[in-house]
Amino acid sequence: MGWLILLAAVLTAAAGVSLRSFVGRHADRHVIGRLLRRVRESPPARVLLGPVHRDALDPDELDQTILMPTIVVACGLFLTAVFLLGYGVLT
Repeated sequence: MGWLILLAAVLTAAAGVSLRSFVGRHADRHVIGRLLRRVRESPPARVLLGPVHRDALDPDELDQTILMPTIVVACGLFLTAVFLLGYGVLT
């Protein structure tokens, strides 16, 4: 089970970095800009990510919206996988 969680951590990190890269490159398009602004300025996003101080398409806001949650989830999965793999070695 530890190997599957480790694979999920790697896939989560790769998907998050790819999404951040894609949105950063295509931020000037109207559809992506509207969607990201709508999501970032919603009440649940304000509670989870804090208020928007600048434009939602600013690189720092994109990092806060996409990259930081990806890093947190991937690190949590990685640490869980390491614990399970280490526990398997001990038993």
